[in-house]
Amino acid sequence: MNKGQALKAASVALIAAMAISVSSCGNQKKQDEYKRAGIEQMDDKDYDKALKSFNKALALSATVGKDEKDIALYKASAQHELGKNGDAINTLNGLLEFDSSDYKAIFLRGCIYADINKPEKALTDLKKACSISKKASLYENAFQTLISAGMDDEAEDFYDVMPKEARASKKVLKLRVIGFEKKADFASALDSAQSYLIQFPDDADMKKEEEFLKLQTGS
Repeated sequence: MNKGQALKAASVALIAAMAISVSSCGNQKKQDEYKRAGIEQMDDKDYDKALKSFNKALALSATVGKDEKDIALYKASAQHELGKNGDAINTLNGLLEFDSSDYKAIFLRGCIYADINKPEKALTDLKKACSISKKASLYENAFQTLISAGMDDEAEDFYDVMPKEARASKKVLKLRVIGFEKKADFASALDSAQSYLIQFPDDADMKKEEEFLKLQTGS
């Protein structure tokens, strides 16, 4: 899996985790059927069919409520998977016209910007989405997105605004080691590895990494 594929997979998985559940009542039934079909098609990696299903679902409503916002997020994810990044961004921009504080839409747009190598826009959106959400898990995923995209400087900038809970997470501590190693900053990588081992002393893989970094730094 290459960098772009990894970012796409991560963004789709996150949107699925954040999405509201499908309901099945009243005049929502047909829309929900299309939505379910689209989600199943996304799982099967049939993104073209998924996009058509989400478009059909959205066409059944003249309003923009929670269900429509949810479907639009999936639609943007399908467009992104198909490489239609401009269309995906337009879908998200349209969603944000109705609710400029929709952190899910902002976050997904930031992931797409990271995937198409627009670091400033990626960092701006990811910061904004996390500041609205205030969820430690979203900060962690945003940091991972920047590291995976090779945006190490932006990742360090982002790290500075992360809450303590997110900074201290196992995922972020490990990503810090990876990020510093990618920049050949072995001294900082060693410091991060040792900080990690203070909290997670039984991690055998990180112990091996610490020994490797000690060799690299002559410690």
